[in-house]
Amino acid sequence: MEEKLSDDILSRDGQAVGSWNGEDVNELMANLSEIRKRHKLSPEGIPHKDQIPDDLRDFRAYLLWACDKKENCLVGSGANRTETVASIRKFYGNQIAKDALARHQD
Repeated sequence: MEEKLSDDILSRDGQAVGSWNGEDVNELMANLSEIRKRHKLSPEGIPHKDQIPDDLRDFRAYLLWACDKKENCLVGSGANRTETVASIRKFYGNQIAKDALARHQD
């Protein structure tokens, strides 16, 4: 039997402060806008991490909060931008992204 993933959005202290079903990052972006006014969040507290493609799990050029089922991702320190998986992969392959990753690893 497959274990159902939780839809809970968790604050940094582990409190459930909202939910997201993994369908549409635009919904998540709207919810996070309100939730972040009251709670400290980190990308680790966003559900459905299994939807982030394996090759982007170590992406560090900019913050990747979550990806939805249609391969749209919520990105940026303010969790206020969306990008497609394809556009992130394209950026990830360029020299600016490689330099950013190298700085992060140092």
